[in-house]
Amino acid sequence: MNFNYQMRFAKTGRARFIAHLDTLSLLVRAVRRTGYELAFTGGMRPKPILSLAMPLGVGVEGEDEMCDFSLKQRVPLTEFAQKLQRQLPEGIRLTALAPSLDRSKSAARVISVSYRINVADAAGWADAAARFSSEPSLVVLRRRPKGDKDVDVKKYVDKVTIGARGVEFDMKVTAEGTARPEEVVELLERFAGRQMTQPRVVRTGIVLAEEKKPGRPPGPGRGRPRRR
Repeated sequence: MNFNYQMRFAKTGRARFIAHLDTLSLLVRAVRRTGYELAFTGGMRPKPILSLAMPLGVGVEGEDEMCDFSLKQRVPLTEFAQKLQRQLPEGIRLTALAPSLDRSKSAARVISVSYRINVADAAGWADAAARFSSEPSLVVLRRRPKGDKDVDVKKYVDKVTIGARGVEFDMKVTAEGTARPEEVVELLERFAGRQMTQPRVVRTGIVLAEEKKPGRPPGPGRGRPRRR
C-alpha cells in the first residue's frame, strides 16, 4: 500500500536556474535522505512516484509550486517536514505538506497559473498593459525545434494589470496548451516600444480544477496541504 502526499515549496534566488528534470532529481534525493522510502511504479523500469504539477521555466522563480509523491509508509508530518527541509538546497523552501486525497496527479488538474513580472518601473507599463487587455487577439510566433507556430496569447491571458510589485496576469492552461510568460513580455515591449529593464519572472500560484480562485480552499474531500 502506498501513501500519497503533496508538498508545496518556493523556488527562488539562484535555485531558479535549476532545470525541471534536475529539480525532480533533487527532490527525489531529498525525500530519500529523510530515511523514508519512496514508492515506485511497476513494470520493467520502475521509477519513483514523484512529479511536479507543472514545469517551471529556467530562470523563473516559483512562490507556490506543487509536488506529488508517494511513500511506502505513513509518516509523522512535522518530523518528516523538518527532515525534508534540511535536505533541500538553498533557494528551495518547503511551505506546506499534507496527505493527498486525490488519486489523479496535480498535473492533470491544473487549469491556470499566475505570474508577476518584477520590474523597477512597473507603473511605466500601464499603457502597454491597457493596450494588451483591450486587444481581442494577440498572435506571436513561437519558435520551436520541431517547427515554428503562431500562438494567440489572448486565448490564455485575458488581461494584464499593474500591481505594487510588478506586472501581473493569470494564464489559462488548456488541453490545447498555454502561453508563455516571455510571450506576454514580448507583446508588452511591442506596445511600449521599449524593452523591460532586467525583468524577473515569478510564478505566484498554480490553480487546480477544484479551486475556482487562487488561494481558495478546495472542496470537501480534497486535501490541500496545510502550513507547517
